[in-house]
Amino acid sequence: MSDLTAGEATTGKTQGGMGFSAAPMPAIRKVLEVIGWGLVAILVFTGLSAIFARTGFMIGAFSEPIANPEEIFNAFDIRYYTNALATVLHLGPGFFVMVLGPLQFMRGVRKKYIKLHRISGRIFVLCGAIGAFSGIAIGVFDPFMGIGDQGFNESMATAFFALFILFSLVMAIVRIKQRNFGQHREWMIRAFALMLAIATERLMLTAFMSTTDIGIAVLFGTTFWMAGVINLSAAELWISCTRTPGNGARHWKDMDAKAAKA
Repeated sequence: MSDLTAGEATTGKTQGGMGFSAAPMPAIRKVLEVIGWGLVAILVFTGLSAIFARTGFMIGAFSEPIANPEEIFNAFDIRYYTNALATVLHLGPGFFVMVLGPLQFMRGVRKKYIKLHRISGRIFVLCGAIGAFSGIAIGVFDPFMGIGDQGFNESMATAFFALFILFSLVMAIVRIKQRNFGQHREWMIRAFALMLAIATERLMLTAFMSTTDIGIAVLFGTTFWMAGVINLSAAELWISCTRTPGNGARHWKDMDAKAAKA
C-alpha cells in the first residue's frame, strides 16, 4: 500500500475535486462515524430480532399439520408459510448478512485479519445474493396485500431494491478484481445499506402505526420505499465524506492522521 506525504494528505483530490482533508471534514467524519455505527447497531439488532421472531413462527407453524392455513394465519404470515423454501433461504442468509456485514467495514479486521475479511466477505456476498433472490420470490410475487392491490407498492419496492442489491454486489466483485479498493468498498456499503433497509422499514412502520391512523396496507409498501431511499442516501453521504484519492487503498483515518501530524 502506498503512503502519502503530509502535503499530499492535505491537498489530495477526490473524485469530487475537493481536497480530502479540507477543514472541517476530519471532524465531521469522526462525528458521522460514531453516529453511523450507533445506527448500524440498532438496525442490526432490529434485523436479528425480526429474523429470530420469524424463525420461531416457522418452527411453530410446521410443528404439526395444518389442514386450512387460511383459517389459521393472517394475510401477512400466510405468505411465509406458503413460501416456506423461499422463507428459509431468506432467514438463514439474512442472519449471516446481519452478523458479517459490520465486520466488512471494520478497519482493524481488514488490516490485521485480511484472510478473515476475504472469507467473511465471500460469505456475505453469497448470502446477500441468496437473500435478494428469495426476497423477490416472496415480496414481488406474493406481496402482503396482493399484487393487484396495495401490495403492488411493496412488490415494486422489493423488486427495485433487491435488483439494486444484486447489482451492487456484482459491482463490488468486479471492482475488487480490478484492485479498485475504493469503489469495491463503496459498492459494498451501498449493498449493506439496502440490506439494512428492512430493519429501517420495521422501525418506521412501528412508528407510523403508533402515531397515525394510516392502515398497514398503505404503510407497508410506502415505508419500504422510504427506508430504502433513506438508507441509500445515508450511504452516499458517508461515501462522499470518506472517498480517498487514487484507487482508494488508503483509509480515510490514516489520511486524516497523517494530515494532523503535518
